[in-house]
Amino acid sequence: MHKKPRTSIGKKIVYTALVIVLIISVFVGVYAYSLMNNPDYITLGVGETHTLTPRESDYKVRSYNAGIITPSAGSAVVANTPGDAVVCVKYTYFDRDFYRFKVIDAPKSVTLKKNELTLGEGESYKLNAQCSTLSHDFTVSYASSDESIVKVSENGYVTALKSGECTITASSYNGKSDSCQITVKKAPHSLKLSKSSVTLGEGETLTLTPVFQKDEYAYDITFTSSDESVATISDNTLTATGTGECTITAKPYNDVTATCKVTVNKMAQTLSLVVLDKYDVDSLIRVVTDIEKGYSAYNIDISVSDESVLKIDEKNKKLLHPQKQGECTITATLQNGVTASKTVTIGDYSNGKINLSSLNQFPSLPTGCEAVALTSVLNYYGEDVSMHTMVEKYMPIKKYDYFSVSPHDYFLGTPYSFETGMGCFSGCIVKTANNYFRDKNIDDYYAMDITGCSTDELYNYLSNGVPVITWVTSSFVTPTVDGRWTVNGETITWCNHEHCLVTTGYDKASGNVTVADNSGGYSYSVSMSQYEKVFKGMGSMAVVVLKK
Repeated sequence: MHKKPRTSIGKKIVYTALVIVLIISVFVGVYAYSLMNNPDYITLGVGETHTLTPRESDYKVRSYNAGIITPSAGSAVVANTPGDAVVCVKYTYFDRDFYRFKVIDAPKSVTLKKNELTLGEGESYKLNAQCSTLSHDFTVSYASSDESIVKVSENGYVTALKSGECTITASSYNGKSDSCQITVKKAPHSLKLSKSSVTLGEGETLTLTPVFQKDEYAYDITFTSSDESVATISDNTLTATGTGECTITAKPYNDVTATCKVTVNKMAQTLSLVVLDKYDVDSLIRVVTDIEKGYSAYNIDISVSDESVLKIDEKNKKLLHPQKQGECTITATLQNGVTASKTVTIGDYSNGKINLSSLNQFPSLPTGCEAVALTSVLNYYGEDVSMHTMVEKYMPIKKYDYFSVSPHDYFLGTPYSFETGMGCFSGCIVKTANNYFRDKNIDDYYAMDITGCSTDELYNYLSNGVPVITWVTSSFVTPTVDGRWTVNGETITWCNHEHCLVTTGYDKASGNVTVADNSGGYSYSVSMSQYEKVFKGMGSMAVVVLKK
């Protein structure tokens, strides 16, 4: 009988080693398999809590880097310090899930895209919140101070419910926050654009701004062009792309629309400035630019060579305010780079006198003083035209039902009668002059409405030899209101003894102003104080004709 040979100690060691390797291999395989199923890091900020989702109810949570990630109650873990960590959820010895974590610094601030916002009722907007740590998008919670006015979703979409004001607050897990004040107005029932029509030169741009009724608003406006070969629009920036006409339509979130008619001509290639040679330091400079017929240029930038001498008005760049005596060059620049310049002198001027022959409106034009004053100025510039031709051929007249129109647009009634004639305002005289220039193909004169000007500005034209068509009263009596009416939202105020004449001179030393009066065809002087009182009382209405 043979005995079974005893297993050598060496073989036992080998077998044990193989078993250990096999166990380690299985463990590593399970670990690798788990990581393959969870290939991405879970990123947390210091102090942030994350809840794992175990597959079974019986489990244990273990962290292999407890200083970085620490298990908390249940399946929750808490981030302690920046670094990388692995967390294991153990079900059985061989059944485990592994999670990879990256812990970064906690956010130091939360910033919303907007801190103030106005919406219309029913309008929505996405408030994007961003934490200071740009490498990771931390979860941000949102809250509304009044959910009856604005409600907010968990991802930051706000919806305006009714008119009012409220605050939306975005907060991070560690208490950092930012807020947005939201004003809700009524949904727009009507809408206009800042321009209902506009003419541009090719390549020019223009910002179209929506104009709402009081207490109405819409944040989101969609703009479209009827012909993008003529003009395109992005957001509210209009760009002229080619000659022609098109319509820009603006539409908010509801069904209201507004339009702007756009005409695009060839871009101007020449430019000239219409300004006087000298200006009093107490005056105002109105910059007029001129381009050739058939071309257009909407955007014209005005600059000055010395801002200590001339200051550009903040609201209207074509108005310049003299600051001190001296010389300064005014430059106008088109969007395509074309420029025009003129040097003007700023001084201290105290008088001016123009030799202008006054016409007599009587007896044929008893209420036609405005047309007669314009005619006398055109005659002064060498134009051979009669006051009757001016009335009959060039002046816009509303003979009947004239309270339905504005005296800025028409002569009210007939200038041939005291009983059925009233008069007109400065806008009508500018139209009359331009009708004449257009008919006669005159390009070197320009009629400008300077209503609202100061008497210092008016006197400055006289210093430069430019007569001023001026609205005063007969015999310079103190103006009193005769009546008021409304035309298309404009309140018209008509004064007793309304009269128009030509101011031809002034002298600060003597304190007198000289006028050429059509009601008799003669010139006389009036005290500067009475002249200024009546001129201002009549609304400071005046028109000048300038030679280009």
